[in-house]
Amino acid sequence: MADLSNTKRNPLAADTDPTDEELAEVMSEALDLAMARKQESDAWMRRKLAEAVADARARDVVAAP
Repeated sequence: MADLSNTKRNPLAADTDPTDEELAEVMSEALDLAMARKQESDAWMRRKLAEAVADARARDVVAAP
């Protein structure tokens, strides 16, 4: 049997499974991207909520006699 540790690994080969290290790196990058998107989304929601509250208060002031 051939010693596979001396052969170069071709990650683009159809029958090649990713290594644990490669999977960990991809998952880490995916987590970083997901967290960055969540922060952007949270900031957008906070801005929209603040706008809605300001609009509601402005309408309340105009409607008050």
